[in-house]
Amino acid sequence: MAGGASGRSDARKSPKWLRVLKQALVGVAILTLLIIVPLGIMFISASKDAREQMVSIDDRLNESIGKPSRILSADGVTLFELAAENRHPIKLEQVPKVVRNAVLAAEDKRFYEHGGVDGMGLARAVFLAAKEGRTSQGGSTIEMQLVKRIYNGSERTFDRKIKDIAYANELGQLKTKDQILELYLNQVYFGEGAYGIEAASQVYFNKHVGDLTIGEAAMLSRCVRRPSYENPFKSLKRAVRNRDVVLQIMREQAWISDAQYEAAIAERPRLNKRHNTSGMQVYAAPYFVNHVQQVLDAELSGLDLKTGGYTIYTTLDSKLQAYAEHYLKEVVAENKRFRVDTAAFIVIDKDGQILAEVGGADYGLSQYNIVTQGHRQPGSSFKPIVYATALANGVITENDRISNARIRDVDRYSPTGYWEPQNSSKSENAFSYNLEDAIAYSVNRPAIHTIEKVGPSTVAEFAKDHFGIESPLAANKPLALGASAVRPIEMAEAYSVFMLKGDRVKPFAITRITDASGQVIRTFSPHFFRQVLDRKVVVTMDRCLAAVVSRGTATGARLVPNARGKTGTTNDHRDAWFCGYTDGLLGVGWSGNRKFKPMANTVWGGSVTVKIWAGIMTEARRRFTSSVPDPSVSVDANLARPPSKGDVIINPPADGPTTDVPPVTDPDLANPVPEGSPSSPSGPNASPPSTRQIDAPRPVVDQPPIIQEEQQPSEGIPPTIVVVRPPVRHAVKPRLSEYVEIEVCADTGLRASIYCPETVPKKFRRGQVPKATCTLHRAN
Repeated sequence: MAGGASGRSDARKSPKWLRVLKQALVGVAILTLLIIVPLGIMFISASKDAREQMVSIDDRLNESIGKPSRILSADGVTLFELAAENRHPIKLEQVPKVVRNAVLAAEDKRFYEHGGVDGMGLARAVFLAAKEGRTSQGGSTIEMQLVKRIYNGSERTFDRKIKDIAYANELGQLKTKDQILELYLNQVYFGEGAYGIEAASQVYFNKHVGDLTIGEAAMLSRCVRRPSYENPFKSLKRAVRNRDVVLQIMREQAWISDAQYEAAIAERPRLNKRHNTSGMQVYAAPYFVNHVQQVLDAELSGLDLKTGGYTIYTTLDSKLQAYAEHYLKEVVAENKRFRVDTAAFIVIDKDGQILAEVGGADYGLSQYNIVTQGHRQPGSSFKPIVYATALANGVITENDRISNARIRDVDRYSPTGYWEPQNSSKSENAFSYNLEDAIAYSVNRPAIHTIEKVGPSTVAEFAKDHFGIESPLAANKPLALGASAVRPIEMAEAYSVFMLKGDRVKPFAITRITDASGQVIRTFSPHFFRQVLDRKVVVTMDRCLAAVVSRGTATGARLVPNARGKTGTTNDHRDAWFCGYTDGLLGVGWSGNRKFKPMANTVWGGSVTVKIWAGIMTEARRRFTSSVPDPSVSVDANLARPPSKGDVIINPPADGPTTDVPPVTDPDLANPVPEGSPSSPSGPNASPPSTRQIDAPRPVVDQPPIIQEEQQPSEGIPPTIVVVRPPVRHAVKPRLSEYVEIEVCADTGLRASIYCPETVPKKFRRGQVPKATCTLHRAN
């Protein structure tokens, strides 16, 4: 009894406030043990990890950006570059002070006052989070945003916030404030595929960052918070409202004057209407670059250049390419008054490597590559294929006289009811011609009589199987005059049969492809088709093609030693060709009009196109052949005999043809014909009106200018391996990388959901891929 009373007495002696204090102390101790200590341990662990990771921050930045994919010429010049991200790194001194201040006003106005973690901002963010019951985006400094992007991801968890603080603190120890700001300005995502302030300036305003106005800088600076919503392309109204908020902060911080503020507020944004968000840059040879991309799409569908790091080594010689582009454009300009406004040219060597490729006179006006895509009627340049077919099949011999008799076939498509093809000159009226004269002077009717003997279907099949023509050929008589459209690159392969003494080589553009680590993942080798034409037939045809240059319709090509070839000019002078070769180099040229209008009747394959051919091939020969011709490649020039007593000498026609319907056109020109449709209906008597050939000898052109340069002729051509069959095509399987790329929400950085309005690809180390999916964007 006494003991119990004593206990109650002791309790009454202990004041209430003291008991409350004791309980509070116990609670604090428990809280410290359960929360503060673990937080401290987490921070210490995060700081240790940060110190280890930050040592290699520059390497990590390079890894996170990724190497661009590049297309290189054979002599090492970068033709094309595709960055994994559209980013243009710049130095801080290139960024005007007002642009820097706009970014700080939008994201971290006390940047130069704190050590990486803004205590005031963090406290305010915690208070708002407690008040609103949700995680707040506030409190992040420039440093915290930077490390979040480079190392920690955007998942909104408490331990990630601790890591951000620890990493930001460590970053402040390693880098100066200006270095950190420079990193931030080059790393941050502004939306629309633009990474960094310079890329954003170009995408949104088509300006360099140094040319931004105050209003434009303020507008860009707020894009980083929610790049898919708050960029001016997605919502100009929101972007202007955000701009005004930033301008107000800049005025409060005395970073701009009242007058500058008023002017910027009144500024009307002038956005870039043709923005490039791809990170793709074409530096040279755009038509050839397009060709390479087509090859990659067709043969290596598993290779994605956008992932970065691939290098595509090509056959192109950059200096010959530059010369070819310049010279071709010069000749086109000289003949503009004759309605010549475009041309195309391809040069290959004896292994089929494309040394130069010009798909048009002006890539800015037309991106359509005539060399690889343009289906044009070859005119008389197709005749050698007809005669070679007849020789190979024993229908004619090199000593035969070929009839020049008039032809009159029933043709229900003709206004007169008949098809009556004419020669291009009234002087071409001999009863018959020998083979060499028929080819040298490009007489039409002997070619038609020849295809009648051998059969149009035989010629069409022979052109496909032996000369590599892939375009559909109408098996009718006008085929002898080149009425079926083909591509210049096909004609290059076809004429390689004559240059290589019966072998055929397929033109190719790529030699090898490597991945980011330099490992070769695919090689390309010459693809030869052996002995597709009898050697005796080749010798005969080579002699005839040499006569075309020495005394026929292409005397302008005599500037090039050992030149052989054949001109082709189609009806109404719509297409003018010259296909020729010399000592292991082959060039195919075409001239025409982009709108498919007839050119002047002074434009021939033997005038404008031969001039282009002579100029470019002279330079190609200087760069890639020795002074002594290669006897294994070209038949002796003496086989092109001078005119003899029995030869018929043809004078140039005074006028062009007067009738015949237009030939087929390209898909990019006026009155297009669907690609692959024949230029002539089939059937023995249902041929279209003729495409009369009007080749004529022209005066010798002036010697083209030569680029003086010290270089060995064989330089720039990578080593190759001769194969008989095409290489087996395999899908590319790049080596497993330590990085993986996923689509993340541009606003939150978490895995993108179907509701995210803008997503971006982002690389993560394996094991560090964010698991959480964006919850900011949901279905309405």
